[in-house]
Amino acid sequence: MKHISILLVLLLFGRYASAQETPSALRVSLVTCSPGTELYSVFGHNALRIVDSAAGTDIAYNFGTFNFDDPDFYTKFVRGKLMYFLSQENFSDFLYAYSYFKRGVTEQVLNLTDAEKKAIQQALFENLSEENRYYKYDFFYDNCSTRLRDIIFKSKSSQAFNPPTFLSEELTFRDHLHTYLDKAKMEWTRLGIDVVLGLEADKKMGISNAMFLPEFLLQGAGVASLGNKKLASEPLVLLPDQQPVPVALSFWQKPIFVFGLVALLLLSNLIFQSGVFFSIQSIVEKILFVSSGLFGCFLLFLWLGTDHQSMTNNLNLVWAFPLNLFLAFKPKQIPTWLKYYSKIYTVAVLVLFLVAIIKPGIISFELFTLMLALSYRSWIWEKSIN
Repeated sequence: MKHISILLVLLLFGRYASAQETPSALRVSLVTCSPGTELYSVFGHNALRIVDSAAGTDIAYNFGTFNFDDPDFYTKFVRGKLMYFLSQENFSDFLYAYSYFKRGVTEQVLNLTDAEKKAIQQALFENLSEENRYYKYDFFYDNCSTRLRDIIFKSKSSQAFNPPTFLSEELTFRDHLHTYLDKAKMEWTRLGIDVVLGLEADKKMGISNAMFLPEFLLQGAGVASLGNKKLASEPLVLLPDQQPVPVALSFWQKPIFVFGLVALLLLSNLIFQSGVFFSIQSIVEKILFVSSGLFGCFLLFLWLGTDHQSMTNNLNLVWAFPLNLFLAFKPKQIPTWLKYYSKIYTVAVLVLFLVAIIKPGIISFELFTLMLALSYRSWIWEKSIN
């Protein structure tokens, strides 16, 4: 009987020890996808991968999905009201999609406790429910990467932490957008984004904010520690990046050349006295005043009529102001307010130009010649009615 008791104790201890040594059935990984060639993919992407060996599942969780078939898709997108949502798919399908587009994919296994892994899995399950899965997308503050950042770094709990400094905190959101758009040779796209973004894009970023970009979330996870262990393993390349090398624009296709040419036409009476140039510049002037006025209406709408935080307080409204529409034509009786507007506009654009030289970055340098031309033509417009 004594021997049987000892045997039972040994068996129970063996089972306990075996249970203690059994690795977790869950493996949680941060997956980072390299930038693509289209604007929606040029900044890259992140997802979470959870392998559950007990359940036999391998799932990718993706906060970057939206319903393109929504009949109001474009209206909601422009107004900043498009709802993104969390989706899940077999990781093999997720990987196949990126393989098809020849985009690279890397994986970092997160060194978490069993409880932490289960908590992340449970949080994702809860976010998959119909009432929790949708969120209003914000490119800087609430996107597919920031959602994962908040989960991994527990940003909304008492256990929140950040990785050590791994990049300059003197850089702004705009600086980092430029890095990606310049690499993709998207000069016109870069200019367009620069113009619609307001002063929010010029805020210096902390380490947490920098992880709004997928590559920085990868780097942040790579240098962070939990206690005396690294948060994530070294990145493992699952798919090599095979994107084609982008082709740079010819000089005559670049914004700086196009706007320089427009400015030359508008300033042509300083050089040429021919009536031909006067006729051409009159047409170009009208087109430019109409275009800048309409564009100003659009910028004002983005600021006041949408939920885009990053498009408020836009200094480009100084040169692209809606009232420019009235400068395009000269009615027989010009109202007094329009005369005063022309004078104020001339000075305001010139002041903005000088400020932009002193503080580079607040206005795209490609627009400098255009701003000078607009200020000059507004002055000429005011002189011509006196």
